[in-house]
Order: sequence, then C-alpha cells, then structure tokens
Amino acid sequence: MSYCVNCGVKLAASEEKCPLCNTVVINPNETGEDKKEAAYSHRFEEYPGRTINVKYLVQIILAIVGIGVLVQTLCDFLISFSISWSLYGIGAFALLVCFVLPVLVKFKSPYIATMIDLVAIALYIFMIAVMTDGEIWYYEFFLPLHILSSIYVWCMVIFLRKKRRNYFRAGGISLLFVCFLLILIEFLLDIYIVGKVYLIWSLCCAPLLLAIAILLLVIAANPKLREEMGRRLYMNY
Repeated sequence: MSYCVNCGVKLAASEEKCPLCNTVVINPNETGEDKKEAAYSHRFEEYPGRTINVKYLVQIILAIVGIGVLVQTLCDFLISFSISWSLYGIGAFALLVCFVLPVLVKFKSPYIATMIDLVAIALYIFMIAVMTDGEIWYYEFFLPLHILSSIYVWCMVIFLRKKRRNYFRAGGISLLFVCFLLILIEFLLDIYIVGKVYLIWSLCCAPLLLAIAILLLVIAANPKLREEMGRRLYMNY
C-alpha cells in the first residue's frame, strides 16, 4: 500500500494520480509494462464552480409569491365583492419586498435598508391592528417593544460595521437587552391584561441572563483571557 507524497492519502495500487490532490503517483518499483485495472471508473462528470445569481433567485421567489397574492386577492373580491382579508397577504408581500430590497437595489449604506425594514414592520402590524380594532394594544404594547428593539438592531448594525469586533462584549450587551426586554414585556402585559404589575416569570429568567452577561463582559474586558481562550479554541477574538 502506498501513500500520496503531497497530501498523504492512501492510494490504491492501480491509481496513477492522487484522487484528492491530483498529484502524479510515481512508484520506482513498477516498470510500467503491465497496466493494472483502475480501482474506480474514469467516467465522471466535472461540474465547474458556479455561483448562484441571488438577485435572479429573489426575483423568481417574488414572482411566485406575487402570483399567489394576486390569486388570493381575486378570490377575496369574487367572494365578498371587496378587498378585506386579502389585505393581510398584500401587506405580507409588501413586507417581503422590503426585506429583499437590498438584494434588488444596492444601497450605499446598510442603515437605509435597516430603517426601511423597521418602518415596514411597524406599518404592517399597524394595518393588522386597524383591521382588528386593536389600536390600543398597538400603541400600549407593540410600539414600545418595537422602538426598543429597533434601537438594539441599530446598535448591532453599527457593531457589525466596525472592523475590530469584540463578540464577547456584543453577546453580553445582547443578553442584558434580552433581560430588560423580558421584564418590559411582562410589565406591559400586566398593565394591558391584568391592570397591575406582578413581574414573576421575567424575574425568574433575569438572574441567569444577567450572570451570563456579566461573565461575557468580564471576558470582553480582559484581553489576556481572550487571547488565551482564542489560543485554546483556535479562535481569534
């Protein structure tokens, strides 16, 4: 049994080239008079490296979904002679277009695409609230959470734009945000549904998230510890 001199892969006796790195196999003990039968078939297809045209793929997906929304709207009109429940599908399609807009149109700044997505989400949920007579829960419950989440998303976009990223600090800050968000969600739910603030389940989750967040922030503030962890885990932070 022989091995490739380049990559060390085990070779069959009949192989003339390494199947992994394509290095020519030279065996000084063979005279070359007898040609052995190949260990595998030489008939194979080579597929050159190809990249997916993401823009074209997105256009196909939008066309398929758009046709479905159009059929849904026609059915709604033929059944009720008005456009009512099909507005949910139309709004969802518009939201999808906003999400994939950066693929179709190149923005100079990611902040524009982020702003479009956040505004689109707020408008779509507002449309649902108006159609279901739920403006109260929209203003008292959803809108505060959406504003807070939007601030967090903007902070993450700014962080990802930085050349030197400290993922431990980002993870710690994210957990602190989740901890605060859970407390805010229960606070708003108690006010909107019960009328009193109890804060039970959010305070049960908060200590665990807070402890992990503090640990990550401590690691983020210690360059020597990060370097040692990166050396042990083969990761560069």
